Amino acid sequence: MFEPLITQLRALFLTGATPNGDRQSIADLSLNLRVAANSVRAAQAALARAKAEQQQDRKRLTQIEASIEDLENRARNALLKGLEPLAREAAEAIALLEDEKSALEAAIRSFDEDLSGLTENLHRAQSRLRALKRGERTVEVRDRIQKAQSLGASAGQSALARAEDQLEEIKNRQELDQLADREFTSLSAADKPEALLEKLGDAGCGAPVKIRADDVLARLKSELPLLIEN
Repeated sequence: MFEPLITQLRALFLTGATPNGDRQSIADLSLNLRVAANSVRAAQAALARAKAEQQQDRKRLTQIEASIEDLENRARNALLKGLEPLAREAAEAIALLEDEKSALEAAIRSFDEDLSGLTENLHRAQSRLRALKRGERTVEVRDRIQKAQSLGASAGQSALARAEDQLEEIKNRQELDQLADREFTSLSAADKPEALLEKLGDAGCGAPVKIRADDVLARLKSELPLLIEN
């Protein structure tokens, strides 16, 4: 059941199929894994039922042994009381029960051996199924990464490459905008000579254009001696 799946999974890991071929192979693998998983679940259910029936057989064996013991005790009492016909009837029932007991014991022993092998096989199948599912997850992740890095049929480049180009374009536009703002500011000074004159005056290049608070305060301080004298 698992050999074709393992071969298919190995091919996905080792071969360089086309993207469409990869996607089809992954889809086929997923379908086959679902079939295999259903088979394993069915085997689990069948094994559980078989074990339950085995438990019923053991319970029946215990009941038979108890019935034989009870009949033997009653048959002895019948013999002690001289009721031999009744004791013979009990002996015939005991003989039938012992035949059933022997057959049931043989069946239980044989089925115990079978159950041991079947349980081991089921555990092995479950382990292989888990390994295949892990492999399936790996190839799915690999396929998604390859899609992200592969060339797009329409745009001619991958989504990652387009995003990188767009980011570079945005950075270039922002840098251009900053340069344009600085140039605009420098050009605006020529349109507004008052602002330039004020800037030059503040820098000590000629008389200040506007009266500054520091100048007023300095003047007031200089007038203090004159006010005191008057």
